[in-house]
Amino acid sequence: MDNRKQSILSAIRGVLQYHREIGIKYYPGSSSVRSFMKAVPVAARKAEEKTTSFHPPSSLERKDRRPPAKPLNELTLAQIKANLEEISTEVAGCSACDLHRLRIHPVAGRGNEQAKLLVIGDWLGIDEQNSGQGGRYLFGHRQDVMLSRMLAAIGLSVDQVFITNVIKCAISTSSQPHADHVRSCVSYLRRQIAVIRPDLICTMGMIAARAVLEKKMPLSRLRGKFHMYSVDQQLQIPVLTTYHPTYLLQNAEMKKATWLDLQLVAKKLGLPISPSR
Repeated sequence: MDNRKQSILSAIRGVLQYHREIGIKYYPGSSSVRSFMKAVPVAARKAEEKTTSFHPPSSLERKDRRPPAKPLNELTLAQIKANLEEISTEVAGCSACDLHRLRIHPVAGRGNEQAKLLVIGDWLGIDEQNSGQGGRYLFGHRQDVMLSRMLAAIGLSVDQVFITNVIKCAISTSSQPHADHVRSCVSYLRRQIAVIRPDLICTMGMIAARAVLEKKMPLSRLRGKFHMYSVDQQLQIPVLTTYHPTYLLQNAEMKKATWLDLQLVAKKLGLPISPSR
């Protein structure tokens, strides 16, 4: 099988895995689905049938005798780590979009796998002269320092949260991701959210806000209040969006507004802080 077919199958498997995690157990047997299945090569179709089914509910319940998957909110820490490691492995070998040709490092994210707070940025841009140190960073050197200070202001360390980006490829600062790259990568982020199941999500920057909330409003209208992200029918996670550390480094006057957002995060998590800080 050539690399293109492997890439397509890898992307399909990622979507199907995410669907299983949020409780989708079957797909409607419409004529369009049946037509699509007929167009898939037999070998590829057999490989995919090992992981999912496109049968109606009654057929699925009759044929699938495997024990039901354990609910994600009942996973042990070891199982959570295994799921996140699987996502990281897929990210490292992903070629779902052309951004992988520019990838300096894969950046799936890291931190506390049972974190109450999940921090989401946009992507990691690396100065070509310092590309060898890129694997140490999540948002960038100066941005990571700023993020650490932001978390410390509400009594948290980077080890207590999980930090990731919408786009999982670290690329040169001279490159610029596009909307297609976000669409190709966002399934990894959704799977991470479904596995970690944090008490609160904090998105930083416009790209992260739109990827999570799917709202085309300016950041100035989205920030300062909580939104909801649905993992499944049983779980909705509050989301607060604020400015990215990169923006704050360039616009110091916006730190006050960001501090107001961070106070909302602290209050929601029950963290004691001084409002006059």
